Amino acid sequence: MSKQLKFHFNPFKEGINQVLGLLEKDIMEALWNCGESSVRDILKAFPVNKNISYSAVITVTNRLVNKGFLKRKKVRKSYFYTPIYDKEQFFEFVSKKVMEGASELSPHSVMAHFMDYMAQMNLDTLEYFSKLIESKRQNKSQK
Repeated sequence: MSKQLKFHFNPFKEGINQVLGLLEKDIMEALWNCGESSVRDILKAFPVNKNISYSAVITVTNRLVNKGFLKRKKVRKSYFYTPIYDKEQFFEFVSKKVMEGASELSPHSVMAHFMDYMAQMNLDTLEYFSKLIESKRQNKSQK
């Protein structure tokens, strides 16, 4: 990931809203689904009952550009916005940064709670992570 994203993690919120505000989330979801879009296109992608102003979307899209989430290009009199990272890349980057930050506090505690969380998953998910851990262990022993 070339450009550093700027975000704050709030553990007291749910899901993607732990790193994005409500309107930021809606804008990013619209752009991940539709690709390059103008502010009008973004507004059209919102549910009909969302009462968001054009100027609010302009303000937030520009903030997302400054934070490194979007790139902007001008075509005639309109700006078009595109996510710099697809949704999966975004989640990968955020997950990595959150784990790094939490591990600075207490790596053992973070991993113990992560393992407790993982123990609640279905068997296929546990098997996937078990194989992932084993492959990482083998890679380390080969170095």
